[in-house]
Amino acid sequence: MRDPRRPVFLVGFMGAGKTTVGAALARLLGWEFIDLDELIVAEDGRTIARIFEEEGEAFFRRLERHLIAALRGRDRIVVACGGGTYAQEESRALIDTIGRAVWIQVPLDQAIARCGEGPARPLLRDRPRAEALYRSRLPAYRSAPIRVDGAGLQPEEIAERIAGRI
Repeated sequence: MRDPRRPVFLVGFMGAGKTTVGAALARLLGWEFIDLDELIVAEDGRTIARIFEEEGEAFFRRLERHLIAALRGRDRIVVACGGGTYAQEESRALIDTIGRAVWIQVPLDQAIARCGEGPARPLLRDRPRAEALYRSRLPAYRSAPIRVDGAGLQPEEIAERIAGRI
């Protein structure tokens, strides 16, 4: 049985627009918006880049899973996940148990252009690395029960498409 109040988790590669679309979707639905990366920073007190640098990815992913698990039992929330969240098997299982995953699919070139350069994206250092990372995450993204093609669309248009599918 579908529960229209179940949380919606937006997944996809860095630069797919999960945060911007998530805020628009939450406004459209009248729900609460949660940015998982912001939640991690608030919980830990360090930037994501600093967490990666000082503690490594494994620590970051444990913290991420802990915060996803803490969302269990909440409804009417839209959660923007980090680019690698749904690619982690344990996090993906949690998300699929707690709510509904929606893959916002955009072309890799569009995602990279949106990301720009700099330390804010610790796993996105150069084009070959970005391509390899994208390819490695595709199977996980493809397993999301809902897929929305966001190529060339405004965030509000993507949010409307998602609202029509959940």
